[in-house]
Amino acid sequence: MRFTGTELGFIVWGSALGALVGLGVQNGMLAGLSSEFFPPFVIVLLGLAVTEIIVSLATNRAPGTFIAMTARLFAFVGGVVGLYLVLGRLA
Repeated sequence: MRFTGTELGFIVWGSALGALVGLGVQNGMLAGLSSEFFPPFVIVLLGLAVTEIIVSLATNRAPGTFIAMTARLFAFVGGVVGLYLVLGRLA
């Protein structure tokens, strides 16, 4: 499967979002949000969902038809990998 430019951008954004969430958790800025009941990877997942909804509304397309499911999966996996690389849990 070949990804479009929009889908590749979404995958890169997912990885960057994971790294940003990792930096926020590491520096204590998300201490109130991240806990045992609300782990940091859920913040990445919600960030990707909100991003897709905002972009879909801005381009006047229905959410869910803008990004393919495989691109969503790769964006989430990239975000989790970026998160755990920043937190040092994959090293």
